[in-house]
Amino acid sequence: MDDVKSPTRSPSEILFGSLLVYAPQGTSTESVQSQQVARHIKNSRASHVERVGLRIAEQIETGMFGDLLGTQVTLVPVPRSSPTVEHMHWPALRICSELEKRGLCKSVERLLERHTSVAKSALVNKGAKRPSPADHEASLRCLNELVPAPASITLVDDVVTRGSTLLGCAWTLAARFPDVPIRALAVIRTMSKQEITNILSPIESGRIYLRRDQPRREP
Repeated sequence: MDDVKSPTRSPSEILFGSLLVYAPQGTSTESVQSQQVARHIKNSRASHVERVGLRIAEQIETGMFGDLLGTQVTLVPVPRSSPTVEHMHWPALRICSELEKRGLCKSVERLLERHTSVAKSALVNKGAKRPSPADHEASLRCLNELVPAPASITLVDDVVTRGSTLLGCAWTLAARFPDVPIRALAVIRTMSKQEITNILSPIESGRIYLRRDQPRREP
């Protein structure tokens, strides 16, 4: 794409899949229900996380998510916005554990750690600067080396909005594992300023990239 400015970091884009959609500002019945589902998944409510695992397993049986999950794929949970403390609620790790329990990956590895807090995008005031991919990268470190290196890595998160967090995480992992394919799976993708008609809306070939130094997500 001619209007995409090449970033100084690699990868220049990350491919992602997601299972559900969520309309944070919607008022229709389906949109309001999506807000409730998103809240339960963000809070790691056991019944909803288990349902996510079941739905993803069902999608795999139809041929979806073949590049994102499987016995050769290492899952890496995306850290929360602040440094981890003991017994901290960590939705991405809970989702990874559910997928591992269902045999949908090779292993779950806690490779990323947040050493400095960043602002939560959902709590940033309108018009204020949201954390950029570079801000996320600067707040993260890769904890250890896997020997041998993973065959494939899939970052796992509960929600993706613009994709800054996933891109920053991908840059951090790529610095340690430059030859390993890195993709992402977000359970929910945010659909801002619109209504939705169906919460279940799986995709497996979305893109997150930079345009004029700003993260963009398609779809």
